[in-house]
Amino acid sequence: MSPPGAQTVAGERSAALACDSRAHPADKRKSVPAAPASPTATTQERQVGRGWWLFWGCLIVLGLCLCSWQVMRGQARAQHLEDTASAPELVMPTAAPASASLIELRGEWLAEHSLLLDNRTLDKRHGVAVLTPFRTLDGRWWLVERGFVASPAPRSDPDFTTPTGSGVISGRWQWLNGQGNSGGPLFGPNREGQRLQQVDLSAWQALGTPAFAGVLHQTSGEGRFLPWWQPSNMTPERHYAYALQWLGLSLGAAVVMVLGARRQRQSALRQRQA
Repeated sequence: MSPPGAQTVAGERSAALACDSRAHPADKRKSVPAAPASPTATTQERQVGRGWWLFWGCLIVLGLCLCSWQVMRGQARAQHLEDTASAPELVMPTAAPASASLIELRGEWLAEHSLLLDNRTLDKRHGVAVLTPFRTLDGRWWLVERGFVASPAPRSDPDFTTPTGSGVISGRWQWLNGQGNSGGPLFGPNREGQRLQQVDLSAWQALGTPAFAGVLHQTSGEGRFLPWWQPSNMTPERHYAYALQWLGLSLGAAVVMVLGARRQRQSALRQRQA
């Protein structure tokens, strides 16, 4: 027969083992780790994330580029207005004239070298601008834009006359770009017959090098037609306003990009925890 103390110790051990056996299944359930995320799902999340950042990043860069472009146009316009206001009046200049200078020339027209600047409009009429070289008394030649002449029919060259003999003309000076043309988009060949899509001094290369790489827009003198050309009337402030709008678009896109990426990350975490 066991002593009373031994029976008590044995009972306590039996109770402890019974408690362990009841607690063990619950502990097993609590220690089961969550199922890992599917590799395919993780790859898809990364692809969506990259596409999101790429799309909005490109939109931000585009907005910043357009903003910078409008700022440069505003600065160029402000400079042009300043040049026009302070432009000198020159007679037979031998040094490079400032942009928008009022220039007076003495010489004669080279009528046989006239070409037509295509697709011009004036007062809702379609026509061309006449471009004729003018040789001055010192032997140099200048390209002169003489004004607008309406076309009698589409793709039909209008008739116009050019004065003969010596004369005096004047006009506003405009520099061309470094390639000797007015720039801008060009679709197909520049010259078709007597028509040019844009002003390009290479069309008169048979005459040799011009006095300066620009064009004189005639304002007075014989041979002048209806005034057509005028500088852009958009103010610098308008360009700066457009620049501010593009900057605002870039900032808005940046906010959407960051907030959207954060929401995607939170959604992905919730799906993993579910």
